[in-house]
Amino acid sequence: MKWRFEVYEALQSTSDFCKARAEDGESEGLAVLARRQTAGRGTRGRSWVDPGNNLSFSFVLRFSTDASPLPVLPFIVALAVHGAFAHLAGNCSSVLSLKWPNDLLLDDRKMAGILIEAGGSAHNQWIVVGVGANLVVAPQVPGRELAAFSEIATAPDPLLVAEKITEYFSLWLDRWKTDGFAEIRSAWLSRAHPLGRRLAVQSRETYITGMFSGLDEQGRLLLALESGEILPVITGDVLLD
Repeated sequence: MKWRFEVYEALQSTSDFCKARAEDGESEGLAVLARRQTAGRGTRGRSWVDPGNNLSFSFVLRFSTDASPLPVLPFIVALAVHGAFAHLAGNCSSVLSLKWPNDLLLDDRKMAGILIEAGGSAHNQWIVVGVGANLVVAPQVPGRELAAFSEIATAPDPLLVAEKITEYFSLWLDRWKTDGFAEIRSAWLSRAHPLGRRLAVQSRETYITGMFSGLDEQGRLLLALESGEILPVITGDVLLD
């Protein structure tokens, strides 16, 4: 895939910008980076706080209905983000890990997040992937522990990080096309918190605790409950105990 980067000093939301371009027919490979995002968005309607000089970028993908990467995309993007930061961290990369489905953690604190959105018409289908990461400083968010890359290495230029992520994304996307989800699943598990780690899964209605028991063939998180039941988790916020 050929990537075309556009860099802006400030945007409200790189994902909203890319979605508008996609609706207008923009081809895949467009990647948009903002040096500062004033109205960034996270998953489930949350805001993504950007104090500036952190990473805020999004990119456009196209797909056909019968060959959509959407179900496996959270894991492919997570591997790309982990790979880019592990490369940049060098000897300090061991403190980086993945949390289901696509958060990047530094010492068990969230450092980067991913937002994946899809839309369009039958003849104009698109996916927009947004990536936000704390490079220089982690914002203060009540009730949440966040981390910044600068804690382990000199913060790189955001454009360098974005280019490295798209490079790794292309590699993992090709790997999925060649070898299927089993290869992606295995790679993701090798970079995640270990099996047996105690987790809690929180949604609006429930709060369930158990032990991390891997991923199933659909990418659902498997939670081993105290009863011995293995619960497949489709959605929810995963908390590390």
